[in-house]
Amino acid sequence: MLHARGRIVALFAMALSLGSCADDAPTDAEAIAAVEAAQDGKPPVKPLALQPILYPDISQNKLHGTGCAFVAEGGGLGAVLLAQDKRGVIKYGDHIQVLAPDTGSAKMPKGSFSRYTGKENAVTLTTDGPVKPVGTTEQFKGKMIVTDAFERPVFEASGDVQCKAI
Repeated sequence: MLHARGRIVALFAMALSLGSCADDAPTDAEAIAAVEAAQDGKPPVKPLALQPILYPDISQNKLHGTGCAFVAEGGGLGAVLLAQDKRGVIKYGDHIQVLAPDTGSAKMPKGSFSRYTGKENAVTLTTDGPVKPVGTTEQFKGKMIVTDAFERPVFEASGDVQCKAI
């Protein structure tokens, strides 16, 4: 802890001493912000390009079950989220990521939940209008947000949600 604090003081002192050498020196607030940014240690935000979870993905990874499938507006017909009672599933880079349900989050139709978490990402699914029963399914407009390990949004979309046996 003391070593890290010493580095902060040294970086701050260097920033201040550089200020005396140039007319366009950073202000104290800018120097402090630079030191804090250097210590933040978070990588830059990388937007996530979700891929549709197709039937071969469902079969190969044994993802059958009851829950909700989210299809982003303008993203074709393939679901980019499967929200089920025991797991949430997203796909990117041809990699299936299985997330654990946050059982303390809001309950959604067909045993699904509004939040799923994992090591790399977390997903939040919310309703954006009424849930309408259509035969044995339930449908609604929804919004999906995926965050990275630092809780920063990396994917956000509105779309259609259909809840049924998958």
